[in-house]
Amino acid sequence: MRAIQTAYYQQAKNPSLPETLQACAREIGLNEAVFIEDLKSPAIESELQHQIQRARSMDGYSYPSLRLVHNNTAFPVAIDYLDYRTMLDEIKTIESVVTQT
Repeated sequence: MRAIQTAYYQQAKNPSLPETLQACAREIGLNEAVFIEDLKSPAIESELQHQIQRARSMDGYSYPSLRLVHNNTAFPVAIDYLDYRTMLDEIKTIESVVTQT
């Protein structure tokens, strides 16, 4: 994950491209051939589609996004890249409202 984040945020590379992921795999010492074979596998594609559907079911259409799930209900949490406490405060507020109902 760190290699992917570095590629995206520091090198402006698209992490959805196989060549970006392959370069990240190489960087962290994975066997590139095995990595690419696994990446193209039906099982990985199926899991990707499952995760996309899961995100959409929680109204997650942009990435990254953050949701607090409580009793099968997803609550969006605004992302604050400068101060995690803003998000933590919002989560605490949601929790207090949810537990009161």
